[in-house]
Amino acid sequence: MIIRVIKSIENHQQLLQLINNQDIMIRYGVTINDYETRNDVIYYTIHVNDQKAIKALQKRYSDLKALNQKIYQKNNEFKLKLSLPRFPRKKIFGRTKNSQSDIKTRGLELQQYLEIILNIPTLLSFQFLREFLPQAQLLDETFRLEQINTEYSKDLCWLQMDELKKSFLQRQEQFQSNKKDKSKGKEISGYYQRFHFTINEFAIQNDFVLYFIILTDTKKTTKYRFEARYSNLRDCHHLLEKQQFKNSLPHFPKRRLIGQTRDNPQLIQERQEQLQRYLNQTFSVKEFVESEPSVYFITKIKLEGKPIKQNLKERGSQLSQQVIGSSFNVSQGIEEIREQKSC
Repeated sequence: MIIRVIKSIENHQQLLQLINNQDIMIRYGVTINDYETRNDVIYYTIHVNDQKAIKALQKRYSDLKALNQKIYQKNNEFKLKLSLPRFPRKKIFGRTKNSQSDIKTRGLELQQYLEIILNIPTLLSFQFLREFLPQAQLLDETFRLEQINTEYSKDLCWLQMDELKKSFLQRQEQFQSNKKDKSKGKEISGYYQRFHFTINEFAIQNDFVLYFIILTDTKKTTKYRFEARYSNLRDCHHLLEKQQFKNSLPHFPKRRLIGQTRDNPQLIQERQEQLQRYLNQTFSVKEFVESEPSVYFITKIKLEGKPIKQNLKERGSQLSQQVIGSSFNVSQGIEEIREQKSC
């Protein structure tokens, strides 16, 4: 028992060191003060809280061990290079469930582990971890009252009308599209492109080019400005290729075989346009958008990017473009990409 307590203290010191090394701000607190036994299995009662809400859930040690393995897998797969806390080990001798003190000690170790994991912003880009958090709207992309002026209520009302109108138009066009396709013996679903990318700026660093990208989410009133290197976007492309999309993805701009892109402003401009085209083509196809790499990519931008508030004029222009445009057909989109690749 004394050894387990010492190890618990060592784990706590390790977690504090991780906080300092990764400059982690504690937003979510975790407490494990209780447990229950079901069918000879220990279920720990976990409370995750922030300043606004609390979420309670019950997990077995094996559930959290599987979670830890998945985190390590994603850390390697997505090249996150995170320094992760050590997961509490199993007892070498005896069984934890046979000792109440051992159960409590393990609960404390799991509590310390989870408190670090749930406060690493990059990891919260994954849905399997966001399920632990107390607020469903984790990203908090919606309006913040303290940051919006007295026109807030009008703005909200206008946006609700916007959403209703867009939903109605989408259903109408979907109905007409399906009606036409049924006569041909097939039924196709429509998809309105939600995410749009613009790359207008770049900066030449010591040995690479940094692109400044604007993400526009047509369902929100906020744009996001983020920075990315060519290699960052290429890594995302490779992750999509692993999702069985290799033969249907748009072409990703190739690296130069001779010379460096950063040494030629004209080549940088060309690559900037190619990357913008690639992002918009990729996010115009529903299957690509809903894949884990794309969800991670968008979530990371919203968590780490700089939000830029849109005014009503911009939203009005955005809505008019949606109304004028027609729904994007998934199969048609993939076919167009294939045609471009064959040219």
